[in-house]
Amino acid sequence: MLPESDLRVLADSLPHIMWASRPDGFTEYVNRWVVEYTGFPAEANCGWGWLSLIHPDDADHARAAWEEASRTETFFESEYRIRRADGEFRWHAWRSLPIRGGDGQIVRWIGTATDIDERRALEESLHRSERKTAETLTLLESIQSAAPVGLGFVDRDFRYVRANDSLGAMAGCTADQMVGRTMAEVVPALWSGLEPIYRGVLATGEAALGRETLGPTAAEPDRIRHWLASCYPVRVEGEIVGVGIVVVDLTERKDAEAFRSVVMEKMAEGLYAQDDHGRLTSMNRAASQMLGWTEAELLGRRMHDVVHFQAVDGTLIPASECPMIKARGDGLPIRVEDQVFTRKDGSTFPVSYSSAPLHTGSGTGGVVVVFRDMTEARERQRREVETRHDQQLESLGRLSAGIAHEINTPIQFVGDNTRFLAEACQEMLDLLRVYRDCLNVANGEVDWDDRIARAAEAERAADIEYLTEEVPSAINQNLEGVERVASLVRAMKSFSYKDSRDRSYADVNEALTTTVTVARNEVKYVADVVLDLGELPEVLCHAGDLNQVFLNLLVNAADAMQDRPERGEIRISTRVEGPMVVVSIADNGSGIPEHLQKRIFEPFFTTKEVGKGTGQGLALARTVVDKHGGGIQVHSTPGEGTEFVLRLPIDGKRPEPK
Repeated sequence: MLPESDLRVLADSLPHIMWASRPDGFTEYVNRWVVEYTGFPAEANCGWGWLSLIHPDDADHARAAWEEASRTETFFESEYRIRRADGEFRWHAWRSLPIRGGDGQIVRWIGTATDIDERRALEESLHRSERKTAETLTLLESIQSAAPVGLGFVDRDFRYVRANDSLGAMAGCTADQMVGRTMAEVVPALWSGLEPIYRGVLATGEAALGRETLGPTAAEPDRIRHWLASCYPVRVEGEIVGVGIVVVDLTERKDAEAFRSVVMEKMAEGLYAQDDHGRLTSMNRAASQMLGWTEAELLGRRMHDVVHFQAVDGTLIPASECPMIKARGDGLPIRVEDQVFTRKDGSTFPVSYSSAPLHTGSGTGGVVVVFRDMTEARERQRREVETRHDQQLESLGRLSAGIAHEINTPIQFVGDNTRFLAEACQEMLDLLRVYRDCLNVANGEVDWDDRIARAAEAERAADIEYLTEEVPSAINQNLEGVERVASLVRAMKSFSYKDSRDRSYADVNEALTTTVTVARNEVKYVADVVLDLGELPEVLCHAGDLNQVFLNLLVNAADAMQDRPERGEIRISTRVEGPMVVVSIADNGSGIPEHLQKRIFEPFFTTKEVGKGTGQGLALARTVVDKHGGGIQVHSTPGEGTEFVLRLPIDGKRPEPK
């Protein structure tokens, strides 16, 4: 064994702190590195002075480690900071080993402390670097996952190494399904156009920016999609290892641009947009043509001051009362049917327009106005009203002979009865004079028996029993005749009245009853009319137009009976089915051949002989019923009869399809 002096020389030559202590931890020896490090003489470092050199934050830990090693009599190793002579605390790795005697008992502890401050600093730096790298990777992963654009990386064999969900969605698959597959496998329809671009990036090392690509995908082979792609060379240690991809799907934008192009250039209705101050921002071609202004001439001008500042009657509309401005302020859509716009030359034209708010961000950035020139529509409506009115008069003209007969018959017996009543009245007056003469006291020379005989003779001449029976009957017949004429006149008045543009609620059953009255003479010689009218609510409609439809169908039914050897029957029934009133007009006439049933609603189509029909009746019927939001159907069997079924919405609104 080396002598103690040699051991001290050896300990002093080691570049580590070294000490020796008693079993209880009392330091007996420190080498020269302790003296140089702490700046205190060896004596000051012996005993328990070493605890004062430990960093306050590590003191408890160091004491606990020594106590645990002393208790368990085992080797211990720990790291904590001790103060250097210049006051700096540096990290050291502490190791302590128990030395045992021949009896196995600890006779001393030998320990070392190695300066690891630089290593700890390096480890801390590496840890911070790793954490920063991990955070960066996490951020990139999050951006890649959440980005609304397609991001990916392909190697030099054009095989996908990375891809985000957006890129997968563009290709019609998931990102996981793309990784490991080549671009030719993922987007075969696009690869022929993309390959030169990618090879160029690999060959030149220069990025290819903003390349537009279009074509189908496997998920949507029948739809052409548009993309904007940029490709970047990816370098590792100066070597290009693949291509980075950034792809933006332009399909919706392209579709929107195409739609806007159609709206702005092709749409027949006028359209313009204005900002929240009512100033024009854009206008389509149709609006320009209708208004006579170019878009450039109106840009930035208030549309109320230029286009919609006056009412139909020419009076000026203050901005505070303009419905479009009010709606813009409220942020609500509106629809206006009866308004006029002013052209550049000062002339006006009727319009129907709708205005809807244009929402941008958290508020309303203006409105979009769509309008239609109603000049032709109003003229067409006027002509339709005139045509329907003319056809009503034409129908009444056709029925005029029958109507005249219907009026003449009661008028004739009213006249006969009136003449009879006049004669009866004269006879009663004559009888009254006899009675008064017989009762005259001045004729005292005539005895009462003669007077009674004279009165009885006058009564026999007047035929009192006959008059008593026939006069009330004649009066009742006259009243009935007058009522028949009055009801027919009311019905004629209903048919000859022009409907207003506004609809109103009307009794459909009453309209049918009126129609039967007007057409009675057309029907009574060929068929019996059976009315089976259910309880109906009033219907919002143009009653005059419906009267014309009912009359056309009733006259057609009567015409179908003309060639029957026996008397026919026309059954008119009504009922309610949900939101609709159903009217059925059925006859047991000749029926309609199947090959003609699809044509009977065509204008000017008729199967009647010349002079008996214009072919407009059923065409008008369909037009009227359709404008009421309803429908008309025909069910016919040749030789058995025909039924027309009309369905009319009670509230005047076409039911929503189920």
